[in-house]
Amino acid sequence: MKRLKIVIIFFSLLIIGRLSAQTGIYIIEEDAIRQMMDTRKELNFKKDRNIKAWSIQIMVTRDKYEVVEKKDEFNRSYNEFKVDWSYEQPYYRLNVGAFYTKLEATMVLNKFIEKYPDAYVFKNDQAKPSDF
Repeated sequence: MKRLKIVIIFFSLLIIGRLSAQTGIYIIEEDAIRQMMDTRKELNFKKDRNIKAWSIQIMVTRDKYEVVEKKDEFNRSYNEFKVDWSYEQPYYRLNVGAFYTKLEATMVLNKFIEKYPDAYVFKNDQAKPSDF
């Protein structure tokens, strides 16, 4: 009896498999939807596109060498996070990461707040897609 059930299940799966292989699935989409999807895809893959994100600022200084030194120090301690400096006259800023939400950024900040007590989360309007 048990063998009979196994044989019946096997053959029914075999028949279902053959039937599904013979029937094709056809997708019909409107031209307007295809154009909209192509435009969205093009915007998403632009290299010079800025994204609104949250980042962590480690330090601000007027000394470029100090920023470069702190960046190297941070990379040695926390190599899993992307860190980079920027210059807005007259200050050099050392920023860490790009996060979609403030909560994500705050959780990461808690990992190194003891070593960098002046660090804080800020809204970064200059984030690139490669920063994520």
